[in-house]
Amino acid sequence: MTTEQRVLTALRCEQPDRVPVFLYLNPYCQSWYSDEPSYGPVLEACAQYADIIYDWYFPSGFFHTAARLERESRALANGAREDIIHTPAGELRSLRAPDWRGGGTLKRWIVDPEDVDCLLSIPFVPSRPDLTPVLNARKQTRWVVQATFSDPIGLAGWVDETTMALWTIERRDLLRAVLDEASRRILTELEYCLQHGVGPIYYFNGPEYALPPLMSPTDFEEFVVAHDTKLVELIHSYPGNHVIIHSHGRVSNFLERFAAIGTDGLNVLEPPPIGDTRLADAKERIGSSVCLIGNIQYDDIARGDEQSIERLVAAAIAKGAPSGGFILSPCAYPYERSLSEEKSKNLVHYLKMGRKYGEYPLRHV
Repeated sequence: MTTEQRVLTALRCEQPDRVPVFLYLNPYCQSWYSDEPSYGPVLEACAQYADIIYDWYFPSGFFHTAARLERESRALANGAREDIIHTPAGELRSLRAPDWRGGGTLKRWIVDPEDVDCLLSIPFVPSRPDLTPVLNARKQTRWVVQATFSDPIGLAGWVDETTMALWTIERRDLLRAVLDEASRRILTELEYCLQHGVGPIYYFNGPEYALPPLMSPTDFEEFVVAHDTKLVELIHSYPGNHVIIHSHGRVSNFLERFAAIGTDGLNVLEPPPIGDTRLADAKERIGSSVCLIGNIQYDDIARGDEQSIERLVAAAIAKGAPSGGFILSPCAYPYERSLSEEKSKNLVHYLKMGRKYGEYPLRHV
């Protein structure tokens, strides 16, 4: 099977020739890690052992619009910066300052009810990016193409998470208005991509912002299930396309609600103690309709040894892969700017073990 055939077979909850193995690094495309020597051995191993994703982010623009917005940026004390967007209803402001990652957010764009008026005043001009690169990428057999979007609740990039949580109690009308408009704009973006043959995987981020303790199960139903179901239905109306929904956090009590959305795949299924998802339990509950993608914590790979990594991989495959419908994946991609020799060896070993234990029929562990 090609990588695309293998991954799509797993997403249909069927059994491919072997378990797909993800690491979220693409050795064939230029990225921030491409010229970092410490990633060299890992990229070589990806080319040999991993199932490669060509990940294309739809250029949504601020609040999913291609409208030209007047912007300013002002230097403040201690290296901080204030960014300003001028909208028809007034100014939106955010604050950021340097941190160990390069730049941390001190204040999001939307913190007050008045900010919602400014946000909703931004005119909707549908983005019409050049799709040639992503369409050409699908002609390759070395990877599977994935188009990545934020779902409506993923607007946490603009709205402070605590503010959103408070508004579920105090100002649901504001949250509803923003999510309804975001949903309308995202559906337009999706329609453009679907009409032009982008695919076969559509990937959504955001539901983790609506999980407890930030929001309640009722909130999750209204702000995630109701909106994401429309996105998935649109994508599935174009045959051959599949959906993966991404969510960190404690998702175990919501597995059936993710399945109700109609998603083909769900990641990252974090195990305890960070998350609460036990792979065997998830397999029993939704594994016949949703491809399980996970569920090894990245730090357990990066800080482990060969024996512990082998045990983790073997156990994940034994619990998630019987009869298909499983993709082996860490719960995060490698994020260090430079890998230690030990971490590099561990990542390579993870890939090798994925191939060792992932061949069907599965070997006894």
